[in-house]
Amino acid sequence: FAAVPVMLAAVIAIPVGTVKATDEGEVIFETESEHQYIRVIDQPDGDRVLELNEGQAIHSMYRPGSFLTRDVWDGYLVLPFAALTELPERIAILGNAAGTTARAYGHYFPETHVDGVEIDPELEEVGLRYFDMGSNENLTVHDDDARPWLRRSEGGFDVIMVDAYRQPYIPFYLATREFFELARDRLAPGGVVIVNAGHPEGNDDLEQVLGRTMAEVFPTVLRDPIEPTNTLLIASEAPISARRLGAEAPELPGELANLARIEASRLGPRLDGGAVYTDDRAPVE
Repeated sequence: FAAVPVMLAAVIAIPVGTVKATDEGEVIFETESEHQYIRVIDQPDGDRVLELNEGQAIHSMYRPGSFLTRDVWDGYLVLPFAALTELPERIAILGNAAGTTARAYGHYFPETHVDGVEIDPELEEVGLRYFDMGSNENLTVHDDDARPWLRRSEGGFDVIMVDAYRQPYIPFYLATREFFELARDRLAPGGVVIVNAGHPEGNDDLEQVLGRTMAEVFPTVLRDPIEPTNTLLIASEAPISARRLGAEAPELPGELANLARIEASRLGPRLDGGAVYTDDRAPVE
């Protein structure tokens, strides 16, 4: 996930079996890693969620008995098929957190190899212990910073997912033209980049900037306003369209078919406006 200032060096964990009540449910685990404050909460409805730092967002979710979340992570399962006509062989998740997307890919697309990149190694342990991340046998977790890892990788990814933007912690070096040029160069032919633009409800500033910057690199950039505080942006050098996603829907596993039709109904052109961010000018603060 996005790098943040170093906090306390000591790790503080609640003993196994100890819980703390909050307005959101029960805190079953919390710790202070070298990167951020981490807590895992069991909500009253049975969902388990990962919160970081101020808790302004949910970074991973686990719903017992389900691989769908009824939230932004479901979009990653079907949106690639706005371009792809075959199941992806390799994907990279930049901002793996506790592995919600990786776990779902292991269920619906068990032959797909997943590289999950997460800068905070503590989150890998959280994912394995609390979020069933280990159920995907084709997942390789890399405790690394996303852009250097992507630069060193051999590439050939059918999908590169970027899930590292969450205000107020937005790593500028993952929001620039040069970064998206690197992502383009690490895609397999016909591959897609999908970006989760997390934003305050009603504020499109970050989405406009990301869409405009991606459009400097890719001929087509589309948007799916999947949640009030999340928009998924998809870009590719290959043709991408809502029509193609709708056509692929019947070929997808089980419950993903209807999900793909819903995604296709929302998919449209990127928003106008926004500046182009570069490595020497990316004022994301």
